Amino acid sequence: MTGSPAPEARSIVVAGGAGAVGTMLADRWRGDGNTVHVLDARHGDDIRYPDRGAESRLREADVVVLAVPEGVALEAVKSVIPLLNAAALLVETLSVKTRFSSAVAELDGDDVDRGGPIVGINPMFAPSLGLSGRAVAVVVHRDGPGADRLRDDLSRWGARVEITTADRHDRVCAAVQALTHATILAFGCALADLGIDADEAAALATPPFTTMSALQARITGGTPEVYRDVQASNPCAPAAREALARAVCRVSAASAGDTDDFTALLTEAGGPLGGHADDYARLCARMFERLST
Repeated sequence: MTGSPAPEARSIVVAGGAGAVGTMLADRWRGDGNTVHVLDARHGDDIRYPDRGAESRLREADVVVLAVPEGVALEAVKSVIPLLNAAALLVETLSVKTRFSSAVAELDGDDVDRGGPIVGINPMFAPSLGLSGRAVAVVVHRDGPGADRLRDDLSRWGARVEITTADRHDRVCAAVQALTHATILAFGCALADLGIDADEAAALATPPFTTMSALQARITGGTPEVYRDVQASNPCAPAAREALARAVCRVSAASAGDTDDFTALLTEAGGPLGGHADDYARLCARMFERLST
């Protein structure tokens, strides 16, 4: 999916450009005809302490991307911002936005017009899946023309751009990422506790069990640092895991009650789907149909 043609070429620096998200962005911008310079720790670069060559590229850049871990980004923002020209766009790709947003506010102080735009993005998918049709959360820490152009880039590349705030981003991501992953990991740990043979389970697997097992395989086969970061870095994640533990207790309580108790549980559990319930039900039906082929 593509939109309007790419506008005039820019000079872009991607710190962490050898990582998955950095590579995805660098490749897209190169494809639009931009000049992209990659700085990466794997090549001996440290965006927190740029050398002369890196400093020169940062000063000339139209866009600078921090596709680096949060600790590095929070340090780098203090050294990078003074090097940028007044119109340059600074982009971060962190999975948690509130701490970076606070760091920007602290740097700005009372001078809200002190520099160029600063935007946070969070691709809500593994980069290997591609951008087309997938959600990218966008948080504008400091607005400006460059922020609009970044949104245009993402839309032109086929992404579904979802504008939000730093606080809202972290709260929602605790549900759609941390809670989801914790549920799947808890499912796997419960299976281990039950001691059910994997071959026997696969032979009698229901469609929901097969779906959960597929998700379990994807997460447990992934990079531990990535999945730990989802649980450890988001300040809202502990509340999500605590809610999961309470929810399991409510399932047990309803199971010990009567049919009315369990009907009430189903109603409560379905409530968060809101107006999307029918769409999710149809999606589930299509998924289960494919599992039978």
